[in-house]
Amino acid sequence: MDPIIIPLAKGFEEIEFSATVDILRRLDVPVVTAGVEARLAEGFHGLVMQADMLLVDVDAALYSGVILPGGPASWTLRDTPAVRRLVRDMNAAGKLVAAICAAPIVLQAAGVLKGRRVTAYPDPSVTGELTDPLEITSDAVVRDGNIVTGRGPCAAFAFAFALAGHVGVPGSKIQEMKKAMCLSE
Repeated sequence: MDPIIIPLAKGFEEIEFSATVDILRRLDVPVVTAGVEARLAEGFHGLVMQADMLLVDVDAALYSGVILPGGPASWTLRDTPAVRRLVRDMNAAGKLVAAICAAPIVLQAAGVLKGRRVTAYPDPSVTGELTDPLEITSDAVVRDGNIVTGRGPCAAFAFAFALAGHVGVPGSKIQEMKKAMCLSE
């Protein structure tokens, strides 16, 4: 399996980023993080993370998808042409395109939400930008074809496990991991 790329920008929502990376890596899904502005990025609540590489060095053809964490970084991701291009390229190739919390605004800006069903952070600053989706739900996680969206920080684990299932991790392995993480008995 080719790795999945996760752009990292200042103001990222820490739990959405770290839970997704951690759970996918625990399930042996290769994940590469790419700094948008620099290799180091400070999260919305002060946690500093170091990306594996810089976004300018990413070749979309080498990755099986893109995952966008939310938080205030979503507006930086939205306004970064390379991120929008990455989303469009992944979508055009039918690869995974995922966004959680406020990050669906990036998918909107990239033009990949027309007629799709999505979920997002329930604030007008986010949902007001989402003009193309067929439906915006209050579900924790929504999968519509190759696009997977998550509602917000409370959905971070469900989002990560849904992504694992989407990329082919067997349900039995996901259930084992949930049990090992005390998420199910």
